[in-house]
Amino acid sequence: MTGKAVNFIQKFLNKKHSRQEIIADFHTTIIRVDDNFISSSSIILDEILRGNIYSLKEVIVAGTAEITGNVTSRTASISGKVYGDIISIDYADIKSTAVISGHIRASSISIEPGAVINGSIRIEGNIDERDLIEKVENRLPSPKVKEPAFLTYIIPEEVSDLEAPVKPEIRPAEINKRPGATVSLKTKTAKSSDPEQEGKHAAPTSWY
Repeated sequence: MTGKAVNFIQKFLNKKHSRQEIIADFHTTIIRVDDNFISSSSIILDEILRGNIYSLKEVIVAGTAEITGNVTSRTASISGKVYGDIISIDYADIKSTAVISGHIRASSISIEPGAVINGSIRIEGNIDERDLIEKVENRLPSPKVKEPAFLTYIIPEEVSDLEAPVKPEIRPAEINKRPGATVSLKTKTAKSSDPEQEGKHAAPTSWY
């Protein structure tokens, strides 16, 4: 009898330990990009959160959670409040304590009595998952994007160097050799429009 009790306790502890490891793994695989929370694994939410949720597996919204944003995943289990649309590629399970203000799209859905849904429910036999996969893959940080951090500053400099005319370098010894603008030294006598002035400058004709 004692041996059976020990085995039962040991199995219970092993299950509890494995459950904690799974939850820890769920939290460590979540990546935040702006107001989007992205994961290729399952996500458990039990807090107040503002942002869109993307998961390639399951999203579990606990009864204490309050999500303001869209939830897109393969499967979803909603027990808390969601202020946004829910898209489930395969299956959506709406619990009795759920309060949803938004539209629901799913291949199949289960709604328990007592759930509050302020929005439309659309059942589609085959929801394309390529859109979800593309969003998850494109919003994950890539090292190729981080490497050219100064790319936006390099490109304008290269373009300006190509467009700007190249000025020849002038050496000090060549400054005197450069041809300057020719200046004419010949001057013309300005004609005065005043007759009296013309009479003063003109030599008088005298026979004496």
